[in-house]
Amino acid sequence: MKKISSLTFTLLLTQLVGCWQTVVFDEKISGPYHLSAIDITEEMGVCYELKEEDTCIGRIPETVFSVGWNESFIVAKQHPAGNKSMTNYFILDRKKDAKYVDPSVTVLGPMSESEYKRKSTLMSLPEFTRTFDDLR
Repeated sequence: MKKISSLTFTLLLTQLVGCWQTVVFDEKISGPYHLSAIDITEEMGVCYELKEEDTCIGRIPETVFSVGWNESFIVAKQHPAGNKSMTNYFILDRKKDAKYVDPSVTVLGPMSESEYKRKSTLMSLPEFTRTFDDLR
């Protein structure tokens, strides 16, 4: 009988644990973009769906509690790691984005509310139209 190396065992265990993740929320925003949370709603983020790979690549990290969008941009309000005493703002430039583009190329943020308001005026950003009161 063959022995399983500790590295092989660890890799197998990691894959099994990953299989137990549960998507608790998934809502299409527009195009390939989704609001998605795995395990708990406080993990809500914006991601780019890859249908052929049955996965969604993160664009704006947790905890996203409000979003807005148009053909050019997705905007988001976020509490970093669920810390409700802080609010960050993000702007995702859809025209620069694609499947495997590094989010640092397409996402501006985190930024303060005052910085966001300045950019909003200059860039004609969309209003926030979807808010999760329980995450606010």
